[in-house]
Amino acid sequence: MAALQSIRSKGVWLIGIIGLALFAFIAEELFRSFETTSNVNRMNIGEIYGETLSYQDFQNEVDERSEMAKIQKALAGQNDALTDQEQDQIREEAWQEFVTNSIVAHEAEKLGIKVTVQDEQEALRSGQSPALQLMARLGFANQKTGQFDVASLQEFLKTYDKNLKQAQQNGQSDYVEQMMQIRKIWDFTEKQLRKEILSQKYGLLLSQTFISNPVSAKMAFQDQGVKTTAEVVAVPYSTVADKDAPVSEKELKELYEQNKELFRNEMKSAALKVLDINVTASEADKKALMAEVGNVAAQLQSESDVASVVAGSKTVYPYTTLAMSKRAFRQMPDVQAALDSMAVGSVKPVYYNAQDNTVNTLKLIAKTQAADSVRYQMIAAVKATPAESKALADSILTAIQGGAKFAEIAKKYQQNGDTVWMTSAQYEAPGIPEDQAKLISQVITMEPGMKVIENGQGSLVVNVIERKNVETKYQVAVVKCPLNFSKETYNTALNKLNKFLAANRTLADIEKNAGKSGYILTDQPNYTQSNLSIQQSIGGSGVKDAIKWVFDEAKTGDVSKLYECGRQNDHLLVIGVKSLNTEDYIGLEDESVSKLIKQMAKQKKKGAIVMNRVKGVKDIAGAKAIAGAVSDTIADATFAATVAMPKVGAPEPKLTAALSLTPQGKFTGAVQGAAAVYFGQVTAKTQPTEKFDEKAVMKQQAQQTGQMAMRTLLPALVRDAKLKDNRYKF
Repeated sequence: MAALQSIRSKGVWLIGIIGLALFAFIAEELFRSFETTSNVNRMNIGEIYGETLSYQDFQNEVDERSEMAKIQKALAGQNDALTDQEQDQIREEAWQEFVTNSIVAHEAEKLGIKVTVQDEQEALRSGQSPALQLMARLGFANQKTGQFDVASLQEFLKTYDKNLKQAQQNGQSDYVEQMMQIRKIWDFTEKQLRKEILSQKYGLLLSQTFISNPVSAKMAFQDQGVKTTAEVVAVPYSTVADKDAPVSEKELKELYEQNKELFRNEMKSAALKVLDINVTASEADKKALMAEVGNVAAQLQSESDVASVVAGSKTVYPYTTLAMSKRAFRQMPDVQAALDSMAVGSVKPVYYNAQDNTVNTLKLIAKTQAADSVRYQMIAAVKATPAESKALADSILTAIQGGAKFAEIAKKYQQNGDTVWMTSAQYEAPGIPEDQAKLISQVITMEPGMKVIENGQGSLVVNVIERKNVETKYQVAVVKCPLNFSKETYNTALNKLNKFLAANRTLADIEKNAGKSGYILTDQPNYTQSNLSIQQSIGGSGVKDAIKWVFDEAKTGDVSKLYECGRQNDHLLVIGVKSLNTEDYIGLEDESVSKLIKQMAKQKKKGAIVMNRVKGVKDIAGAKAIAGAVSDTIADATFAATVAMPKVGAPEPKLTAALSLTPQGKFTGAVQGAAAVYFGQVTAKTQPTEKFDEKAVMKQQAQQTGQMAMRTLLPALVRDAKLKDNRYKF
């Protein structure tokens, strides 16, 4: 009781302690919540209609697309490795599709447009969808039409689990991998197909809101079909000196307001000054590599173990014993050009190739005659030992030679005995393993008939049925070594730039003195968060950090630190922030906007001066007599395509209209265009030869108007969607 009384006497004090402890607990959880939310937000690569796209989801989409791109390159007979530029393009395509599909899905939902099972079935049945063409190229195609064949796909999916399990049990790892890859491609294609159908249905509905009429169709037919030939004279605005066309601040402001929509700022942007030094190899670096490759060339000449010599060099082209056609070297024109001039056994002297910045040598080991295309069938005989495999293969060959059917024997060993074509485009590539190279070499040099071929995994019964295009194949060791800068060269460039930056700490000083020190400072006006050109041209994580600094930390007038970046760590980058634009419109005070408006104002004023100068011109001869005038003949001009006079160079819609509307033999009079005042003498009018199809033209007009409306509508829909693009952070 005494203890209880003691607690009661300190009740207020205890309540305060408990309250503080409870507050601390709640605060800690709240901070944890904020931290978790902040981390999630930091991992969002974008947002549209309030829905976020996580970086991981975006990267998964990019990975899927990358796999599709690799497969398409392989089908085209190319190396399936993706370049940095191709990866950048895939990332851009993935983002643009995310934006477009999100907008279409949002608008379609409001309109009640959905993709039904029947829609998918119809698309699969017709086989016309662009999304299905890769599946057709993988073999799911009608043999007569070449179009996608849904029946063959359905058969593959129906038997997929059974065939996959059987292949796994038989140890057919290549077949298992191929089946799983095809299934992955179909899963991706199915998703793309649904998006494609939804977009088509939305576009169709949009186009149906626009109609044509017989009068409009007839005019459109005439506009596209009537061709005009005319003698044209131009008086370019450049004939007026800038000093004779002064522009006031008031005129600039008025012109800016008239064209303000050109400068809408969809998201945060910045006017940047970029100092980017691409470090390259010095003459000393080149001399050292030439000597190194010279040693390799000497070894190729004197030693028989070519594979070891090539492996010990810095070549980017792995050695293979497989003899290949000249086409295999099409991405190395210098190697391709050297093959026919070399004798077997010779080594080409060391040379520098500026096209790919490499130092090279090569040895032609052998030339052989082999088929470019071979149709064959094959049965694999795999046992515990090579001897047992060979014995089994021999017994299979004996059975077939004794009258047994090849396909039936293949089926007995749970294999496909169908005939297939093998072409050089499918296998010619650097670095093919020795076992595969030996097998391919034996098949492409075989005469039609059957024999047993041994390789590292067992023995094969091969039946060559047909050969095509026997040609020269080259077994060649290629040593192609990139010329890279040395550490000393890099440090020299780094120290020089650090010294320059130490002496020029402000953006104004850098602008003033960059040229004196041999540096080029480039402008990047209105560089938005969604603009990835700097990141893509330079590459590496350092450049991403630089752009994050611009949009997350920098202020107007700031100069960044020196970033060491580049895909090969070969760039030194410094960025100056001329201005930051966060308003809805980029203002006239922006350097690039001001420059453009001044140019537009000058052209407008010069146009008025030239128009006043040519008031008295009544015919084409009078136009030619004007000082500074140039003339040319424009042939087959139509109202549907904007003409440009070659001696002026600017597309001129007003001139196009004037030529189309002026009758044959008549003079257009003065036409004030974008870059000149024009005069035209129409010398010929050619009427369309095709028959006018009213319904077809009306349909085409409606479709074209719908497509134009979609292009016009999309930017407005993007604004309404409140798109946020955070790709610059990743």
